[in-house]
Amino acid sequence: MNREPVVLPNVKTKITTTKKKKKFSMKFLTPWLFLLPAIVILATFLVYPILEAFKWSFLDYKIIAGTGEYVGLANFKEMFADKYFWVALINTLTFLVIVLPLNVFLPMILAVLVNQRIRGAGTFRVLYYLPVITPMVVAALMWKMLYSQSGIISEFLVKLGVFDGPTNLLVQSSTALTAVAAITVWKGLGYYMIIYLAGLQSIPKDVYESASIDGASVWKQFTKITIPMLTPSITLVSVMTIIAGMKVFEEIALTTGGGPSGATTTLVMYIYNKFMSLDVSIASAAGIVLLILAIAASLLQMKLTSKREDDLRV
Repeated sequence: MNREPVVLPNVKTKITTTKKKKKFSMKFLTPWLFLLPAIVILATFLVYPILEAFKWSFLDYKIIAGTGEYVGLANFKEMFADKYFWVALINTLTFLVIVLPLNVFLPMILAVLVNQRIRGAGTFRVLYYLPVITPMVVAALMWKMLYSQSGIISEFLVKLGVFDGPTNLLVQSSTALTAVAAITVWKGLGYYMIIYLAGLQSIPKDVYESASIDGASVWKQFTKITIPMLTPSITLVSVMTIIAGMKVFEEIALTTGGGPSGATTTLVMYIYNKFMSLDVSIASAAGIVLLILAIAASLLQMKLTSKREDDLRV
């Protein structure tokens, strides 16, 4: 009697396929497991508050009762009709106009200087970085003394003939915003200098050596080699300054409180004041406007700088 051969299942192939599936799933999951803590933190402290603010901006929200009635764009209309909102917006833009060029060029010049092979360059790097690690409360108290009527800045400006007599720069409407902007620039000087230093040290030394052999002056080397090669660092510093300038708060809260007569009230101070008066719907609407402005300004800056990079490559 003829018997048909028994076909055994290919156990080896099945085991190999299962191992490949496990390997593929672990390869796919591992990066997400590493990213999970950051995703949870960002979702909790960034995405969720933004979504809540977006929701509240369309509600007449009563924070004590925890309830709100849908009012559509009424909060935005009320906010745009508020003259203090426009004062805060103009102050914010003025603050950016003062801070942005100073934050871009002063740290660059400092970085070029401390990047030289001179005695004591390490000490200067530490000294320039000290303001970054100084607590803002301490910095604000120090600058309030310097800006006071008996401070050295007032005395210096009187000797230059800028003022007729001792003047506190933080209580004058014409000087208060500039005085606060100077604190912001001083505080960020060392931080942005470190970014430029990293950029400078990535430029090959032989580029400068070739330029020196060709007879290029120090100024020409700075404008034709250093600045173009630092374009990525300039982009980073510009975007960081715009974002920091849009949400400036500590310096103003600790020195002027938004005064005198609203001369230093920026958009974040406006939002803070609205929250403190429990008008959370208007504050949320202003927060959404501030977010849109910050994103638009950063994208515009990045587009302009990337165009500059493309031109340099050509």
